Amino acid sequence: MTKKKAKQNQPDILEEGSEKLSHLVTNAEFFFEQYKTIILGVFAVLILGIGGWVAYSNLIKGPKENKAKDAIVYAQKYFEADSLTAALKGDGMHLGFEAIAKQYSGTAAGNRANFCAGIINLRMAKYAEAVKYLDDFNTPDPVLTARKFGCLGDAYAEQNQMDKAIDNYKKAADATDNDLTAPVYLYRAALALDQKGSKKDALELYKRITTDYPNTQEGMASQMYVAKLEAQTF
Repeated sequence: MTKKKAKQNQPDILEEGSEKLSHLVTNAEFFFEQYKTIILGVFAVLILGIGGWVAYSNLIKGPKENKAKDAIVYAQKYFEADSLTAALKGDGMHLGFEAIAKQYSGTAAGNRANFCAGIINLRMAKYAEAVKYLDDFNTPDPVLTARKFGCLGDAYAEQNQMDKAIDNYKKAADATDNDLTAPVYLYRAALALDQKGSKKDALELYKRITTDYPNTQEGMASQMYVAKLEAQTF
């Protein structure tokens, strides 16, 4: 009998759980009612945002990418044939890199057109134009990144803007550590520092080249500059 009473006095776990659940539901309903306008507004913005992104990708970005890809074919052919003016400006029927970079900005082909337009302008000694297009080119590829900064260094050096040239040569060297590009751009940075009159800084770079890339052409040339600068008093 005692056991039975004790059992009857114990709280019912299911009832407690049901009460807690009911309390949570009530709170949730109250919260929703209180902030219904804000919640529905945020939900609507999310739906519109997702819908807008899907529509942009399918109706605008996708077709634009395809048109840009088709447009750049002829400019690339002229570039490979070393017909630089036609590659840059177009041939009257097909767009050149400059027009593609502008008209198809934001596409992969438009980005590539910036790089090619920068290279061609550099070769044509149009250095300010080269800087403009190269600055607009972006890539995750380390080798192309090195090429971009190296060309920017060349363009600034030709305009006698040596500080900018040195900065970009160093970026080019740091972009990828290999024996093909890194010593070339470090060597150009050292030459620019030497020309600028920063002999100590130039000496440090020449020494770095001889240490890190001793078997390269730049490494061997740097040995001569190291000996020459160490013999000087500055």
